[in-house]
Amino acid sequence: MPLPEDSRLMSDRCFLSLKFGPQQQKLLHTYQQPEQWPEAKWHPASNLHLTLVFLGQQTLAVQLQLWSQSLELLHELPPFELCFDELDQFSQAKVLYLGVSQPPEALMALQQKLQQLALPFLHAPATEHFLPHVTLARKFQSAGAFPLSVEPLRLLCTEVALYHSISTDQGVSYQPVQTYTLVPNS
Repeated sequence: MPLPEDSRLMSDRCFLSLKFGPQQQKLLHTYQQPEQWPEAKWHPASNLHLTLVFLGQQTLAVQLQLWSQSLELLHELPPFELCFDELDQFSQAKVLYLGVSQPPEALMALQQKLQQLALPFLHAPATEHFLPHVTLARKFQSAGAFPLSVEPLRLLCTEVALYHSISTDQGVSYQPVQTYTLVPNS
């Protein structure tokens, strides 16, 4: 796809992520508890996703190159199931998340391969340990004991997307700009 000359210089905050459909996002959204922690900033259902690799600020040309290389990996991957079964927090980052205590090997291998593809373009060191999670809230603080076991939510993961993080007057919006649907093995 040819790019307009000036768009080659554009730079967006972006990330590769598992993309959940609207029904899945509604199910994830039910794990939010604003009445229990009213001071937290809760993500809207439309922003719920599972980041595989945070890419940071990247030009459109780099984004398209990474997406093209990612497609080569994604063609080999069938859909897989995740079981979200715990609420936990990143206390320093003030984040509450819904986590996967037993991540499937397919997810962990995909994340590692995508991370390796992205390494030459990252402006910060890659995270040493990938912890699959969906961020439910920011500005979260609790002295409560975490992790908390929750009613398990099993979701079939069928899409991977390249997202842009866009600042708006209403807060950050995560917009998929490229999406790939995983194909079951025949």
